[in-house]
Amino acid sequence: MDKWIQCGVTSLLFPASILNSILRKKDYRKPPGRIVQTRRGAFHVIEKGRGPITVIMDAGLSGNSLHWHHVQEELSQHTHTISFDRGGYGWSDKRKGLHDGEENVQDMTAILEAVNCTSPLVAVGHSYGGLNVRLFAHEHRERVKGIVLVDAVHEERYETEDPDRIKALKKSLRFMRIAYYSAFTGLPRLLNMKVGGKLIAKEMEPYHPFTGYKPGAYEAVYKELRDSQRTARQVAACEPVSPHLPMTIIQSNNQSEEWLRYQEKLKRLTNQPAVIQTSHGHSIHMENPPLVTKAILDQLERIKANENKERSVGL
Repeated sequence: MDKWIQCGVTSLLFPASILNSILRKKDYRKPPGRIVQTRRGAFHVIEKGRGPITVIMDAGLSGNSLHWHHVQEELSQHTHTISFDRGGYGWSDKRKGLHDGEENVQDMTAILEAVNCTSPLVAVGHSYGGLNVRLFAHEHRERVKGIVLVDAVHEERYETEDPDRIKALKKSLRFMRIAYYSAFTGLPRLLNMKVGGKLIAKEMEPYHPFTGYKPGAYEAVYKELRDSQRTARQVAACEPVSPHLPMTIIQSNNQSEEWLRYQEKLKRLTNQPAVIQTSHGHSIHMENPPLVTKAILDQLERIKANENKERSVGL
């Protein structure tokens, strides 16, 4: 039904749709990474650096690989890194069917297979991406050696009985449904509603109109939000990660009671997580890339230290 409504709106506002199509062609830029063909479709992947451990980064709701630019540039000087666009975002193919966490995990797995990455992993997730990487760590328990959560959400943000939160979710979903329905007409462009927000690295600004006004990206945001409760339930149903798994939690300056409660629950996922409190807003990885980069590098050192300790005990 959603697709039929979108087609109807696009046809009804045909002149605007034609104009937006012309502007979209002007927006187009070749991807900064490469298009990787996988068993689940084509994905835009930025792969840089070399090292024994791969850091794979997943963006938040509406985010894409461009958001990790500065972090990945610095991190790739020390280890192997991968960032990617989830289905529908950036230069990646649209995803058919559900847009939930399990589908995201299958996409991440397919990407790693396609680029022949077999190394141990550190999974980094921002905001909604935190749910995805936790689910990914559950599915790849032997391979994921650490998790870094950048102002990540807890599953209770989407699986909740709080009437105020439910009301807010429904409002957001209505808003994104309208953006999705009208995406081909150019209305979101007219209102300067870029997918992924306005904050972007200066070097990535030329790509931002293409990724920000892509009709498929509005669809991806809408459907991920629509399926967010399903994702939350999948994460909640997972067997807990090892209490000894290295985990770093980087928090924003959000002092709302709700957000602080989420962060406290995340801290209890493992024994003695490394917690970094910042004075930044939600997009810490773009506001202060060196801080996030250092946190990831510190975790890599913790992992190496743990491995050396295990080897010495084995001797």
